Amino acid sequence: MKTPLLSLCFLLSSTLCGLSTAQTKQDTIIVTTEHYYPFSISDKDGAVYGASADKIHELFKRSKLVYQMNMMSWNRAFELARNNADTCVFSTSRTKERESSFHWIGPIITGNWAVFGSPDKLNKVTNLRDIKQSSIGTEEGQVALSYLADKGFKMVTSTESVTTFKNVAFGRIDYATAADTHGKKIIAENNLKDKVVWLFNYSSSDYYLACNPKMSNRTIGLLKKNLREMKADGSFKSIENKY
Repeated sequence: MKTPLLSLCFLLSSTLCGLSTAQTKQDTIIVTTEHYYPFSISDKDGAVYGASADKIHELFKRSKLVYQMNMMSWNRAFELARNNADTCVFSTSRTKERESSFHWIGPIITGNWAVFGSPDKLNKVTNLRDIKQSSIGTEEGQVALSYLADKGFKMVTSTESVTTFKNVAFGRIDYATAADTHGKKIIAENNLKDKVVWLFNYSSSDYYLACNPKMSNRTIGLLKKNLREMKADGSFKSIENKY
């Protein structure tokens, strides 16, 4: 009689462990982002770090929440968070059009939007009025796309920022727009400095962690509370200063 009883206990234990594991997986929050220097960067093993990413890591650690951070194209990262429960995306600009689509936690960082073009335009093209009739490239899903399109600019999109900058270098489009630090990094990494340069900044934006509206109010409240504590105890600024 002892053996069947032990077997039954083992089976019950295994079943409960399976349920526990399944529940843990179900509760895992997916955090998506894009390659966006210096806010979110990945190393050779795929681990995500950066001025924004490190803050999100610390925030979830303090909140004792199980999460998984994944890097992908911005358009995919944004749509996954917009359409899937228990999913968040960063670094996300908070706009009127996006307001009702997410819970907003932040700001987590601030960045500048810039225009890039050929070196012969440096100090000659200094504001958006100078390029009103020109073609401007950016990545699909970027807030700069709607911002400039609404002002009547001719926008050309690509799936990756590096494609946009190479299109400027090869004369396929006139200008590119991106975050100033991100654009300068693309130029350096792809040896484009003789063909594409920073021209001017035209706007700044606060960036947030944006979470699907189906995420529980308790979780959102916990994240907001711990972000306030990070700002109060200096760890928030300390992370930012590393970059």
